Amino acid sequence: MLADALDVADTAYRVGYESPSQFNREYTRMFGNSPRRDISYLRQQIQNDANGAKENRTVIN
Repeated sequence: MLADALDVADTAYRVGYESPSQFNREYTRMFGNSPRRDISYLRQQIQNDANGAKENRTVIN
């Protein structure tokens, strides 16, 4: 979902579920959070890492 920018429904169908809601329930049961919440969290972490890298750059002359 993260790498291909897929939504939950597209991901559910790609991995063989006929029902996105069933995929959502089973994902949440397995991982403790909904897929949407996990993706949102991961995107935020990537953004934070990118911002941190920009702040940590030093200019060498």
